[in-house]
Amino acid sequence: MYLKDNFMKLTCKTREKLIKFLIHNVQGLSFGSAQKSMRNGDVKVNGKRTKQNIDVYPGDEIDVFVKNTSMPNVQIIYEDENILIVNKPCGLECATRDKSSNNTYSLEEIFASKNAKVVHRLDRLTEGLLVLSKNLDTTKLLEKALENGEIHKTYMALVEGTFDNAGIKTAYLKKDAKKSKVEISATPNEGFKKIITEFKVIQMYPKYTLLEIKLHTGKTHQIRAHLSYLKFPIVNDSKYGKKSSELKYPGYFLTSTKLDFDITGSLSYLNKLHFEIEPSWTKLIENKD
Repeated sequence: MYLKDNFMKLTCKTREKLIKFLIHNVQGLSFGSAQKSMRNGDVKVNGKRTKQNIDVYPGDEIDVFVKNTSMPNVQIIYEDENILIVNKPCGLECATRDKSSNNTYSLEEIFASKNAKVVHRLDRLTEGLLVLSKNLDTTKLLEKALENGEIHKTYMALVEGTFDNAGIKTAYLKKDAKKSKVEISATPNEGFKKIITEFKVIQMYPKYTLLEIKLHTGKTHQIRAHLSYLKFPIVNDSKYGKKSSELKYPGYFLTSTKLDFDITGSLSYLNKLHFEIEPSWTKLIENKD
């Protein structure tokens, strides 16, 4: 990605609809804003202006007129001299930027002036509560707290189908770095690590189920892969489920909604605090009841 004459220059990596590509790759651009940009002739595909939601293909060059290239606003939920808790929006990298995403900034870059570093991560297309540390001592304490299970994270997810597997579920996970994907097994085979995930049904819809999920272990892609293994993939998760959904949302229907602490030592003051948000996508499913 680069800027020239107020146009953001992007390169398509996979085949998808133009509006979906724009929402994924232009920070802060909504579905309506993408449509408006196209109507105004502010979008070019391979040098030609287009007002239609056409398919774009790997290698296509997309130019988008941008009026403001400033850093995106990220909501701060809580801050003190040691930590920062934010509501990470869908589409924003936590730290190292994915070169294929064309994002202008990462979360750590946005809060660089506060010397804030992420201590746990959310996938780029997952939104929600995230903890950042503001000094090295706090980073070490939080990393130890995560390892000891003293930071409790709760998620909400919308999954495909009628979920009938509530409760605490155990499986085994193996990471495949080459594929940037994980594999789930019912048995502890070589290279697999134990995972424990708790599922609670919140509401049923004709095609979907809304779940509350608690992590008893914290492994890469644990929620996404575990649900896929149970045959209930998260809506819009093309890596572990379907490539698209009738629900128009640019990311996974997965949100980190609650944070609670049970920490010993100098950060124990956090134990009396509770942090909670609502998923940004809940309005999309209100009419699916």
